[in-house]
Amino acid sequence: MKLPYIRAESQKGLIGIESRPGNFDIQSKPADIQVETTPTQISAPTPTPVLHLNQDRMWAAFNGGKLPEFVNRIYSQMPEIALQGIAHIVEKGNRMGDLRIKENPIPEIALEEMLAGAPDIEVFGPASYHSVDIEFEINRPDVKIEVGKVDIQVQTHKPEINFQRGGVKVYMKQYPSVSFDVGELDVRV
Repeated sequence: MKLPYIRAESQKGLIGIESRPGNFDIQSKPADIQVETTPTQISAPTPTPVLHLNQDRMWAAFNGGKLPEFVNRIYSQMPEIALQGIAHIVEKGNRMGDLRIKENPIPEIALEEMLAGAPDIEVFGPASYHSVDIEFEINRPDVKIEVGKVDIQVQTHKPEINFQRGGVKVYMKQYPSVSFDVGELDVRV
């Protein structure tokens, strides 16, 4: 006995898609920059050092120095010279009054006085390598600073942007289909 059967075949549909991306064309100018710089200014005027020399003691040792100092130096020695003179007179008097001496001491004392000369008076000051006083006066510099600055101006430019559109193409690559086949089935018992 033969029975009919149905056979179905289907085919899927396929959709094809092709796409083309869009393109951007961007052009931009670089920014304009202006820079103005004011430099830092430093001024440091330094006063000239001052040298103080005091040569009074050197001139006193060399030529007696200034007149008031010269006279004062001699005058200050007079009390000591007077005391030495008095002591010398006393000594001479003691020699003349000494009865133990048999000879006459007066001619001998007169000869000593004639040969002795004037008393020693210090006319000049003491000589030394420290006779000149040196003193430096160093002044500090007057430092003034004017701080500089930088002024920056920036001018930007907008970019030019162009867009070219892309596209999408959609199409049927394969259409769907269904087919039926009716055949006979042979069945035997």
